[in-house]
Amino acid sequence: MKNLLIIGAGGCGREVFQWAKDIQSEKQIWNSIRFLDDDPQMLNSFELQEAMAGTIKGYQPCAGDEIICAIGDPVTRLALCNDFKRKGAIFANVIHPTVIIADDSRIGTGVIICPRTIISTNVQIGDFVLINTFCVAGHDVTIEQSCTLSAQCDLMGGAYLEEAVFLGSGARIFPGMRVGKQSRIGAGSVVIRNVPSNVSVFGNPAKQIY
Repeated sequence: MKNLLIIGAGGCGREVFQWAKDIQSEKQIWNSIRFLDDDPQMLNSFELQEAMAGTIKGYQPCAGDEIICAIGDPVTRLALCNDFKRKGAIFANVIHPTVIIADDSRIGTGVIICPRTIISTNVQIGDFVLINTFCVAGHDVTIEQSCTLSAQCDLMGGAYLEEAVFLGSGARIFPGMRVGKQSRIGAGSVVIRNVPSNVSVFGNPAKQIY
């Protein structure tokens, strides 16, 4: 049986640990669920010390290991995943049992989808995407690799997120709008026009702040 290794033992990592345990309660997939983190003390306050498997920097792929990266920042996550990919690591998906996914949607690898999220028809989700709780991806949405959607985000029909976009909690992307590579959408923002790459926007309607 396989072993799941979670990159990052911070808050996001501990959430993913719980979602993986929920998956295990329905179907036993992994023999163990453990963490990789360069701070060996990261889990000491959470009675999870025994779940620390080693460091991120020191990890070398082993037969039977599957990796999932629970780092919230999309650019950092993509760099780590690409590094592990070059080492030959195998990536898992952690998709909570409560998630609804339409039959014709396509999900990449190394993807985390948290509880109560809805993925509608003809949605395309790239590798290493992280979608937090209670999000909705409407029909014909595209989410390129390594995007992060914080909790309760709403991508309306035909919205498009380019690589490594970050959406703060409660962000809304109007139908057909495109958000450029590595841009950041502030919490609660409403995007009613296209957003260029490498900018941060905030507000309703969302406006560039830097």
